[in-house]
Amino acid sequence: MLRLFALLPLLFTMPLCVAATPVAIHAPLNLQACTQAKPCPVAILSPGYGLSGSDYSFVTHRLNEMGYLVVALQDSSGGAILDRNAAVSPQVHTMARAASRSISTVIDQTAVRYPQFDWRHLLLVGHSLGGDSSAQFAADNPQRVAGLISLDSRRVALPRAAHIHVLTIRASDTTADPDVLPNAEERRRYGTCVVHIEGARHNDMQDAGSEPLKVRIASAIDTFLAPAPHPKYACDHDSRLE
Repeated sequence: MLRLFALLPLLFTMPLCVAATPVAIHAPLNLQACTQAKPCPVAILSPGYGLSGSDYSFVTHRLNEMGYLVVALQDSSGGAILDRNAAVSPQVHTMARAASRSISTVIDQTAVRYPQFDWRHLLLVGHSLGGDSSAQFAADNPQRVAGLISLDSRRVALPRAAHIHVLTIRASDTTADPDVLPNAEERRRYGTCVVHIEGARHNDMQDAGSEPLKVRIASAIDTFLAPAPHPKYACDHDSRLE
């Protein structure tokens, strides 16, 4: 039995292909404590356009430390290519709808294999297109989502629902489409947390970004989720990169 438990983390970090959607599954550090009677939480991570789920290891590692199983999609575009000479927003909406269906399939098929995790109260995490895909999934499957962390998603409206707790971390070099971000009254009503990081660039919100930016993003996630078994969904303050 001890030998089996020693091998489990290695099995969980192996890439898998679920219904033609490649994913990487990363186990929490407290894996042995996860049981069907006391399931551990699950985070679904969706990457930005042109990136993979493996490009967010600083987020994955922090979520694993907090007790989350992380299912990282390796692509959010479904192989579609953005036409930069055409309107971007409609293209992103189309990609997000397709990605939402892929996320649903991944969850349904992965949950059967790993019943010691809580698949009924999901945390969605996504950067850019991945954040839009996460927001679309939340709109399509609101009963399955407990929280959403958006790293500067810009095209699909973030959830407005009391039972879906939202953190969106905003860069300084982009703007979101109209009505994507909740207005001041909606933020008060639903408790949406909007954190602006002055000096942050949209494309840097991944492993290749600066260490100060990654530390700042991880800090906002810590504040939002800790303690992991019973997230408090608290909001961090806006900040400036040093």
